[in-house]
Amino acid sequence: MVAKTSGVRILFTGQYWPGANSLYISRAFEQCGAIVRWVNDTRLWPEWTGTIGRVARRLLLPVVEAEWNRQVIDAFNSFKPDLVYITNADYCRPETLAVIRQQHVPIMCFYHDPPWKNRPGSRFEENITLFDLIATTRQWHEAEFKEAGAKEVAVVRFGYDPLAHFPVEADKKSLEFYGTDITFVGTNETRRTQELTTLVSGQFPYSFRLWGGLWDRLPPTSPILPYWQGRPIFEQEIPIIYACSKIALHWLNHDPDSPDPAIQKGDQHKSRTFQIPACGNAIMLAQRSAQHEQFFKEDVEAVFFSDIPELREKLAYWLAPSRDEARRHMADAARARCLKEDYTYVPVVRQFLKHFDLPGT
Repeated sequence: MVAKTSGVRILFTGQYWPGANSLYISRAFEQCGAIVRWVNDTRLWPEWTGTIGRVARRLLLPVVEAEWNRQVIDAFNSFKPDLVYITNADYCRPETLAVIRQQHVPIMCFYHDPPWKNRPGSRFEENITLFDLIATTRQWHEAEFKEAGAKEVAVVRFGYDPLAHFPVEADKKSLEFYGTDITFVGTNETRRTQELTTLVSGQFPYSFRLWGGLWDRLPPTSPILPYWQGRPIFEQEIPIIYACSKIALHWLNHDPDSPDPAIQKGDQHKSRTFQIPACGNAIMLAQRSAQHEQFFKEDVEAVFFSDIPELREKLAYWLAPSRDEARRHMADAARARCLKEDYTYVPVVRQFLKHFDLPGT
C-alpha cells in the first residue's frame, strides 16, 4: 500500500520522546497526509539530573527560550508551513507569533495540562489571544479560555498511537521481569499517592509493580516504596508491561481537595484511558469519571472506582482465579471498542485540519 500525501505542511513544536502525546499527535497528522517539520522542545535541554542539574536548567531558561523562538522563526521562513501547531506554548514569545501572523498563516495551540493561570515557566496565558485555535481535553477550560480572550476553543480527547500501543504475547523471561497482578504506570502526585498508601497499608495480598518518576521523593518509610521499580518506564515497554499484568490501575489528575483550583476541576480522562485498553491484555481499573463511563462500558469494557473501599472490592472480585476468563473477555472488548470508535489521534487531527479548511487523507 502506497501512502498518500495531502501536501499540507505543518510546523510542529512539542516534546519528541517515546511516550509524549505530542509525538503521537504529529504521527496522526502524517497519517492524514500532512508533511510535518518539528521544532523539538526536548532537544534544547541537557539531560541533567540532581540538584545541580535542576539549578542549571533554571539558569538556562532564558537561553533556551531565545533559542526556541529563533528555531521556530527559522523553520517557519524556510519550511513555509500551512499551519503552525504549538504544544503548550511554554517558551513562545508574542513577537514570534506576530511574525507568523504577518504572513497570514494560522497558529493553533494544544494545551495539555489542567493549570494554566499564573503558571511559572509558561507563556501560554500571555499568548492566549494570539492563537487562531486552542485545543484542550477539558470542558471547563473552554469557558475560562474564552473569557481570557481566546478566539476559538476546541474541546477534544486524548488518544492512543497504534504504533506504540498494541497487544503482545508475553514470553517467560518478560513474565519473570514484569509479571504482576496489578500494575500502575504514573508519576508521584498527591491524590494517587495518598490513595495508594491507604491501599497497600491495609490487607493487600497481591503482587504489585509501580513504575514512574518522583516516587523517590517519598520518605524512606513509605509503604509504597517496596513496590516501586526504581525508575520511569520507556514507552516501548508499555505493551509488554500490560501483557504481563492482570489489572492496570489508572488515576486522573483530579483532586477535589487540592489547593490548586485547576486540579480541583482536573481531568475526566487522560491518554492512559485509551492506551491501556488498546494494548488489549490487562483490564483497566480506573478512577470513575463521566468521560470514562462514556468511553468504556462499566464492568464490560473497563472497571471503575470512586474510593479505596470500592477499589479494594473491585480488586478482590476481578483477581479471583475464577474470573481469569472474564478478565480476558473484558480486555478483548476494551480493545475492540478502541478500534470500533477509532480512539487514536487521527479523528482529533482531522478535526483540526477541517477547522482550518486544510485537506487530509
